[in-house]
Amino acid sequence: MIFDSIRNKDNYREDPEIYQALCHLEQIREWEEALPDTVIHEGVSFANPVFFVSKEEKECAYEAHKQYIDLHYIMEGAERIATADVCDLQVKTPFSEEKDIGFYTGPESGRYLLKPGDFMVCYPSDAHKVAMMEKEPETVKKIVVKIKANPSHV
Repeated sequence: MIFDSIRNKDNYREDPEIYQALCHLEQIREWEEALPDTVIHEGVSFANPVFFVSKEEKECAYEAHKQYIDLHYIMEGAERIATADVCDLQVKTPFSEEKDIGFYTGPESGRYLLKPGDFMVCYPSDAHKVAMMEKEPETVKKIVVKIKANPSHV
């Protein structure tokens, strides 16, 4: 798991897929510029804008993926995200290979508050509980980049 600010994107030059995604995100100045299913690297990564109202933690569950790494980039609002190793959690909804998602419950290993310009990278081992509010529900606008977990096999 990585938690950082887009202003530090050059720290990720050694990971070409993450760096390319961060360079793409840095170019998006306004929410309206974020288009659904934007291909960043054909067959490897794509981006989607996500818009929601944050909610209480009890309404959220951990999710995890196997085929894709998630890169969450906040454009507006604040989102709290908790993380845990998926192996330390209990299955809430069995993993769907077709949808590349499973849902889990259990204790967190970390909790982060993402504000505009912040991003979080969640690898397949990183279950992440998203959409949690900071103090009150608020509108959050973010972009989620999906990066193929094994791009060398494309």
